[in-house]
Amino acid sequence: MAEISIDTEWLNGEGIGGAELSATFASLRITVDGQPVTRVFDQRAKTVRDFVDVPLYPMAEWLASNWWFLTYEFENAARSEDPGFRRRHALGANTEGYAYPPLVVTPWGSRTRIGWGGAPSPWTKIDFLGQGHAFVESGAFREVCTDLVDKVTRRLAALGIHDTYLQEEWEAIQGADDEEASFCETAAGLGWDPYDLDESKQRQVFRLADELGPLRGEALAVLDAMNPLEESHAITSALTAARPNGLQLWRLRPLMEDRVRFEGRPWETGYELARRARRCLELDGKPIHSMNALERALGEETGSLIRAVQPVPFLNMVRLVDGVVTGGQDNRVSFGLQRTHADGQRFLFCRALGEAISSGGDALVTRSHTDRQQCNRAFAAEFLAPAESLLWRVSHQVVDGEEVDNLAKEFHVSTQVIIHQLENHGIAQVATA
Repeated sequence: MAEISIDTEWLNGEGIGGAELSATFASLRITVDGQPVTRVFDQRAKTVRDFVDVPLYPMAEWLASNWWFLTYEFENAARSEDPGFRRRHALGANTEGYAYPPLVVTPWGSRTRIGWGGAPSPWTKIDFLGQGHAFVESGAFREVCTDLVDKVTRRLAALGIHDTYLQEEWEAIQGADDEEASFCETAAGLGWDPYDLDESKQRQVFRLADELGPLRGEALAVLDAMNPLEESHAITSALTAARPNGLQLWRLRPLMEDRVRFEGRPWETGYELARRARRCLELDGKPIHSMNALERALGEETGSLIRAVQPVPFLNMVRLVDGVVTGGQDNRVSFGLQRTHADGQRFLFCRALGEAISSGGDALVTRSHTDRQQCNRAFAAEFLAPAESLLWRVSHQVVDGEEVDNLAKEFHVSTQVIIHQLENHGIAQVATA
């Protein structure tokens, strides 16, 4: 996991307009994964350096005013096209004309993605040179940002500056109790400012938290903020509709009861769970060609798996949720999936199977990029097309599209699954046309 550091040193801000700007003028150096995000070319001085001289107040204010978004609003296919989402997650939206690095921050669960790209700052004659992205541990990100905001607010108070927007906002955030913090997390997860909601939206936030319960985090990552209660109700209704579609999964019970928790990156957890599941089922690296073959491997009654993956009502009302997992009757595990083609249905079921093994309760399979969804995607890929089996079948470090197609046909998965498995496990690179 990458590390982040924000280093500052107070400078003389005399002559800078605005008391809070003058008081917090400083050198700023941000480093992510060993790379200086603040490396710039100064057009006036004709020099390259790893820091910028800016008032820290605008950055601290951006962190405080977007705190709940930066920590609880996940990106998804719909939000990535929303200019409002970009404004909430990009430092460039709140620079007040100063040369701040073009940072974009998005939470992914236990990790936070930090992206930056080389960009000029035309009014300041400063060009940012670095570009890239890295994932940092979310707790470490919050700690570093908290230290910065605390430093700025203490500086303001020491110089007799009080009652600024930053100080009031930060005090509210730091003073939030568990109930208020939960409310703010839920609101921000929808892209709503928790401190600027009318009564109708406040009621919706409370209802969502009550209705979704433990599913709240995964659901908020994909709910449509235009009609969140309708989609929330569709999810809970789909869980109810899925309960008759139960499977015993008795061959996987030892693994499910173990509830092993793995440290490290979520996809590595998914890979390891898939390997253990295959060992439980004694699959020995063999492809699983069909739903019938998967049914036999799981030891389920003939036809039970086909019934279990039949699309359930209500899910088609939630654009970014592809499946639900819940407890059924007689200690069974029940599944409810969206409609898809045969190979896609098998992959989707295996994602849900990964959730059944790891969650121990109700779970969602969605199109978000949270830790859990990355874990269940990795589980499905490794369960259906194990890396060890691919390694035996690939004899060159670079493979072409025809070989990828052949592997996809052999394992009955998409070519994209094969490409990801080959590249993510370091087996081979796929040649581009």
